[in-house]
Amino acid sequence: MQNTLVRAFFLSSLSVLVSWLGTGKVVLAADQSISVLGLEPAAGAPDLVATTVTEALRQKVTSTGGYRLVPGRDLVEVKLVFSCPDEAPPCMTQAAQSIGAAKVIFGNVQPMGTDAYLVTLKLLDAERGVVETWISEQITKAQTEPAALRGPVQKWFATLTGQSLPGSLKVTGGVIGAGVWLDGAQAGLLGADGLTITGIAAGPHHLSATKAGYEKFERNFTMASGAAEKLGIQLKAVEVPVPAAPPPAEPGVSPLTSGPTEPMPPPPEAANGGFRVAAWATVAVGAALLGLGAYSSWVVGDVNSNLDQYRRYPCASNPSLIACSADGKTQKGTLSSDPKDPVNVYIKSQQDRGDTWSAVQWIGYGGGAVLLATSAVFFYHGYASKPSDSTARGSSTSLVVMPTFAPGSAGATMYLRF
Repeated sequence: MQNTLVRAFFLSSLSVLVSWLGTGKVVLAADQSISVLGLEPAAGAPDLVATTVTEALRQKVTSTGGYRLVPGRDLVEVKLVFSCPDEAPPCMTQAAQSIGAAKVIFGNVQPMGTDAYLVTLKLLDAERGVVETWISEQITKAQTEPAALRGPVQKWFATLTGQSLPGSLKVTGGVIGAGVWLDGAQAGLLGADGLTITGIAAGPHHLSATKAGYEKFERNFTMASGAAEKLGIQLKAVEVPVPAAPPPAEPGVSPLTSGPTEPMPPPPEAANGGFRVAAWATVAVGAALLGLGAYSSWVVGDVNSNLDQYRRYPCASNPSLIACSADGKTQKGTLSSDPKDPVNVYIKSQQDRGDTWSAVQWIGYGGGAVLLATSAVFFYHGYASKPSDSTARGSSTSLVVMPTFAPGSAGATMYLRF
């Protein structure tokens, strides 16, 4: 009886041990569960960009061996349900345990100007309740497309999980100024010393280089973890067929008629083109000078308006008084004779301003009128006269402008030469 009990205890213990070992083996062989919470778009960041990056991360988890994707909610929803305004690790750990994930990837997308975004990702270990790793990297608007996100997402996931380190690629050769593209996203332009591309995730990649007038260069390569690779490229110029030159014609003989040819008259546009350009140029400058004269008139009027209150006239109502306004009736106090008095200083500055703009006024009106009159001559020769008339005369028309200077003034002397 005692042997029977010992045998039964032994068999029971053995079965428990085998069951425990089998269960442990299944746990060790099981894939690690990771949940990717929907990234939170910061103010100004499109929801579509956050959704596209989230889906690319989830696809990366699904396609990577040793990991199992656990369906997760959006980060905004998790923060509301579990009251995590600051994404604290204890609160995020509770959220991870509620969905049965050993680790959780979460973060946000922030706008950087109008054509770039800053992606911040964190990896939380739910068993220890700590953030293991985090990254923050900027991407361009062109990289938010699903095809262009493969490279950045591969690097981000490898960095977060510690799978591999990013490498660098030195591109040499080619043509200076050629555009280099890595995995569908522009990486830069070739310089005299080539181009160095950093932060490339381990794995297969596609590189291309293009420039106008050259054939496109394409090459696939594989980047090892943390490696520094070199790749030489060569761009071939596109051959442009050169048309065959016609046979030389005999002097004085047309290759089409095989007979004597007469000199072709110049086209009308070529004969009158200079006059037309001069006509519109003088109209534009003349209009600008007239506008300057009109503005100067307004400034002079403004100065006179500012000085009206300081003008003094004999009083018509009482000749014994000499301090009245322009109407001769409104009496005003006399002004100080001290040149340093603030009122006298202001009056002097306004007078100087008025004198300056008065000179500019006459220059603007005079120069504008002369140029508009000159433009009429140019318009006639450019649009109304026949090219043969000018050719027969054998003369040309030109506008000569000579600057003139005098004490306290400046101007210009213009004359038309036919």
